[in-house]
Amino acid sequence: MPSPLPLARHYYETRREILASCGATATPWFRLTPDERAVAVAEAEIILEALRRAHREQDIVEGRPVDTDMPRETWV
Repeated sequence: MPSPLPLARHYYETRREILASCGATATPWFRLTPDERAVAVAEAEIILEALRRAHREQDIVEGRPVDTDMPRETWV
């Protein structure tokens, strides 16, 4: 999985491009304030956690071995 910063940048820019195609504008990544950039990185961390949980759920559904040492709050 990518680290949060590159994922945040690519997600943000992809989102910005899609919004632009719909007529909405958003600030380019390189012009974000430190606070705005921190929010984007936090959102990327949320996306990564959601992906981890989805992978874990798929492992359970397909009967693959699951890491039971993970904290219970991260279980599906």
